[in-house]
Amino acid sequence: MKKTNSVFLPGKLSVLMDAAAGSSGKGKFSAFVCEHADNYQFVCNTFSMQASHTIVDDTGAYVYKHMNSIAHKHEKFEKMYIGHGAAINVKYLLEEIKLTGIPHEKVGISPLAMIIQDIDREFEMGKVDIDGKPIENHDGTIKYGSTCSGVGAARARRVLRRPNILLARDIPELKPYLCDVPGEIMERLDAGQSGLLEIAQGFQLSYGLPEFYPYCTSRNCTVSAGFDDMMLPPKYAGNVILNLRAFPIRIHSFKYISTEDGHHLSWEEVQSGNVPHDKIESNSGPGWDDQEEISWEDLTEQAGAPELIMECTTLTKLPRRAFTFSKENLEQAIKFNDTGHKVFLSLNFANYISWEINGAKINDKVVLPEKVKNFVKDNIVPVMKQFNNVSLEWLGTGAHTDETIHYGT
Repeated sequence: MKKTNSVFLPGKLSVLMDAAAGSSGKGKFSAFVCEHADNYQFVCNTFSMQASHTIVDDTGAYVYKHMNSIAHKHEKFEKMYIGHGAAINVKYLLEEIKLTGIPHEKVGISPLAMIIQDIDREFEMGKVDIDGKPIENHDGTIKYGSTCSGVGAARARRVLRRPNILLARDIPELKPYLCDVPGEIMERLDAGQSGLLEIAQGFQLSYGLPEFYPYCTSRNCTVSAGFDDMMLPPKYAGNVILNLRAFPIRIHSFKYISTEDGHHLSWEEVQSGNVPHDKIESNSGPGWDDQEEISWEDLTEQAGAPELIMECTTLTKLPRRAFTFSKENLEQAIKFNDTGHKVFLSLNFANYISWEINGAKINDKVVLPEKVKNFVKDNIVPVMKQFNNVSLEWLGTGAHTDETIHYGT
């Protein structure tokens, strides 16, 4: 089987990220790249609570909020680092460490990583002020499509140096994992090692894009922002993988909040009519100018799928909004994340273009359907031609990590 060693360069930190607005299956591709390479030594991230990534492989299914996608196969690397830009829910992080069985010496956490508290979530829901005091006539961030996980509020309180901010160094359970994250990573890279930085969410959610602010997240989702959140200088930046969706998404615009305990309701709970709730007017934002929003019914028909394709978000469990592909999005994602090295593209959910390749795996001999060839020709090739360092390498055909094929096979 063809290895993915070309992703990694000695003395460089390669980056994998979502080119659009998230939920592209970048966790799957991160796990795929790391599982099929043998020339890297460490992985790192600055994940926060509002993003989750799901991995399904031969060992089971995993939903991570804080750990790199290859964490459950920790024999593949020497250490995993969490940078100061992360916003940590201690309960979830400790559960993930226990779930994976990763040895404590293989986990390194920055002492300055933020800890999310209840007041952060309540601020974003409009219930309290920035210091946790009850307040009225406060919209929070929910009306802009926020998941209200408390990440933005935690970042803001750290910037404001509020006395009630909590950092990783303040949590006794995290002390065994604390280390000089950028110092250790730079020492590794200077010695010729290689690593992978996995960036959460998606480029389109960057708050520096005027097309989408304020329908965005609380930081930029770019290579440069990822290096800043790791406190690493740009000279170490290596190759980049931009993960795409055939039909990009945004999260559901409305939110449904239980009037009994304040938790986010899933679509099933809303549809059941059995849970008293408030419907929160919200807007998860527009698409790019060359996109159109489409229904899951139309997408299913175009794909030729035998049953309705319907995706719900990992966190809020509400139906996602689907859009046609955007060449403008791809062009901007490349421009803003080009390190000067190679840019590899992975096109996930290619089975949504043609159900004929649904579930095709890495070692299968696959003849690409004309619909897939034409999609690539019409949407991706024209953008790639503008650059001399960009190539389409992989197509994702299903949720399983190995439901991936090399482009051209």
